[in-house]
Amino acid sequence: MLALLAGVAAYTVLFTMLLACAEHLAEPSALSRALAAHRVIPATRAVAAAVIASEGLLGVAGVVALLRDGGRPLTAALAGSGALLVLYVGYGLRLRFLGRSGPCGCSRLELPMTGWVVARAAILAGLALLALAWADSIVPLTRPGAQLAIVLIAAATFTLLLWHLPAAMHEHHRRGGLPGWVSRPAR
Repeated sequence: MLALLAGVAAYTVLFTMLLACAEHLAEPSALSRALAAHRVIPATRAVAAAVIASEGLLGVAGVVALLRDGGRPLTAALAGSGALLVLYVGYGLRLRFLGRSGPCGCSRLELPMTGWVVARAAILAGLALLALAWADSIVPLTRPGAQLAIVLIAAATFTLLLWHLPAAMHEHHRRGGLPGWVSRPAR
């Protein structure tokens, strides 16, 4: 059972890193515009480029490691992904604390920075930690079978659900479905 949980966690984190990089590459200026709107970080273009490169490198490194039976490269990719996600959580919490608003910069969509963006990053950081704890039991892509199929289907599902969570909850809040403190954009 731990192998399934660790596998779903690892693949979800890595799929999210790849999806985030692809979204950023589809609209490269979205992240730097969002960072500039937040007025917290200088050199927003350089930071945005570093973030996009990190997401892509970590996602690709993790998948390549899974194609080679995991090991230390997988552990390194998961640790790096977890660290990047913790930075996202910290940055999001700082913005919320400062009352700064603007788009989250997560994708091509102009979604506001809400608590749901921070929650998604925190969930993904937790999944990275879970995957790290049982990294040796993660089913690599080189061992096809029912267990790998279950892990891949579950991870793809969780990746898509987590990716769309902030947008779905923002739309739900706009229609009056949630209390303001949950999904109200920072000011």
